[in-house]
Amino acid sequence: MIELNVKAGPADQQRDDAVVIALLEGRELTDSGKALQLATGKVLPNFLNKFDSTGSFGGTRTLYDVEGTLTQRVMLLGVGDEKKLTLHKLRVLAAKAARKLEKSGAQDVSLYLSELAVGEASLAEKVQAIAEGVELGLYRFDKYKHKKDDKHRGLRSITIMISSQEELNDAELAVARARAVSAGTNFARDLSNEPGNVCTPEFLGDQAAALSHEKLNVTVMGKAAIEEIGFYNLLAVNQGSAKEPRFIILDYKGGNEGDAPVALVGKGLTFDAGGISIKPGAQMDEMKFDMCGSAVVLGIFKTITEMNLPINVLGLIPSTENLLGSAAYKPGDVLVGYKKDISIEIQNTDAEGRIILSDALAYAAEQKPAEIIDFATLTGACVVALGSHATGMLGTGEKIKSDLKVSGDHTYDRVWELPMHEEYQEQIKSDIADIRNIGGRDGGTITAACFLSRFVGDVPWAHLDIAGTAWNMKGNDISAKGGTGAGVRLIVDYLSRKAS
Repeated sequence: MIELNVKAGPADQQRDDAVVIALLEGRELTDSGKALQLATGKVLPNFLNKFDSTGSFGGTRTLYDVEGTLTQRVMLLGVGDEKKLTLHKLRVLAAKAARKLEKSGAQDVSLYLSELAVGEASLAEKVQAIAEGVELGLYRFDKYKHKKDDKHRGLRSITIMISSQEELNDAELAVARARAVSAGTNFARDLSNEPGNVCTPEFLGDQAAALSHEKLNVTVMGKAAIEEIGFYNLLAVNQGSAKEPRFIILDYKGGNEGDAPVALVGKGLTFDAGGISIKPGAQMDEMKFDMCGSAVVLGIFKTITEMNLPINVLGLIPSTENLLGSAAYKPGDVLVGYKKDISIEIQNTDAEGRIILSDALAYAAEQKPAEIIDFATLTGACVVALGSHATGMLGTGEKIKSDLKVSGDHTYDRVWELPMHEEYQEQIKSDIADIRNIGGRDGGTITAACFLSRFVGDVPWAHLDIAGTAWNMKGNDISAKGGTGAGVRLIVDYLSRKAS
């Protein structure tokens, strides 16, 4: 694990392997860069002119053994127009710099980015964004590779430099928050990236149990307990699998005794072949990611436990595989699960996520939480509608949705609301049961949410369809290829705001 520190001091006096200085658009330097320029004579102006470094966003130039400094390298990091900087762009810059330096062989680095003006952001917010960028940007999942891609020694420490020693305490607290948020996000990424033969329902249960804490009680139900309590919809989806299901309950008591908790429900489909309605073979390997909803929930609990967040949170994860065994449930079957007054006609066994979520949502509503938020890689239709840049959001809790938008914009873990008008409910009417599990081709994300809405009762509820954001096989600015951990930073910010 990389060491993250905070301190104040001039750039020319740092003895680290590298010092990173911000270069603004038009070859302008920040205060630290100007002070370094004075200490090094004409080296920086001559270098900038010679190599035509304009300060474009994300571009880097590195000088070695610069006279007048104590460092091996001075990296000039382009930040573009300072007026257009956001906290997320600062996060991206830190990630780019960290990855570049790791490849260079530098081990100890001083990073001068917190002095940049980022709207009305406080120093603490900027330091948190920088620290998150480092932690998230350096993530990789290579545990199964016998020959690692990177032969360099790797970064050992990054020191985030600040302007004043008086702000040290705030900055250190910001780094601690960033580390907790990043740990939860990377934990969710690890779980998501695990292959299906490793990440089984039993494995998820073990990972949840390992999070147990004096404020966090974890219960993992096996098949017998699941049957006894009546989660029959979960059992129906599990019928085609040789792996037994699990139902996971996480009860975090960080708030006042008696305060109704926020309930978080995550879809834990550890592998989805589609069941009898089998999926096409192309990219079926990516269906190991169908448990990303559960990974998000576990990542959130890891973070809020580490942060000691003063709020009560209930987590529920139904987990199984969806395979094609001889006992697999079939199109045409009618199911009645935990909510005994709703029967479900199965028209497509590949719409199984909503089936297992129905039991978890009905159970959650019975616990009388303040609100329910669920996370699921639920519909391909959401990927078509929103791509990989925003999570689809629907639900009945107007305040929840409004506040999630605020947290989404702040963290850049963004959501976009889709309508859930009453007319869409007509599409899931069944001829032989109360509802059917698909609503046809049109509005697939919306009709899936309409299905889920039947199980939450009157509890304010938000549904987050992370099918497009939970994994990305191209990678992005702060995430390697694979699981992204989308939803963790969003909800931790949301819960933090509620707690305060």
